Amino acid sequence: MKNLKLITGMLLISIFFVPAVVSAENSSVGEFVKDSAITTQIKSKILVAKDIDSLHIKVDTDNNGIVVLTGAVKSKAEEEKVHNIAHSVEGVKKVINKLIIDPNLFN
Repeated sequence: MKNLKLITGMLLISIFFVPAVVSAENSSVGEFVKDSAITTQIKSKILVAKDIDSLHIKVDTDNNGIVVLTGAVKSKAEEEKVHNIAHSVEGVKKVINKLIIDPNLFN
């Protein structure tokens, strides 16, 4: 009898839970999580990269895998490095680089 209740309970949970998970994966919530994960991965890579001052860099990702970089960097080399890091993350389809080079900001 206990096994029957357990099996019935598990069946009911799966009936209600599985459609909710599938729905979330196909909804804007699922997209938001995916985009947030891309943004987080890029920010993490920038944070640990040598020769990048991540304090002035902002990363945004839309639901199509398009990343927008804004803020300031101290050199062209740093700008290229940040751009390349963004491109290296899985799920990124395009990087729009709006970073400005401002060496005086860092003095």
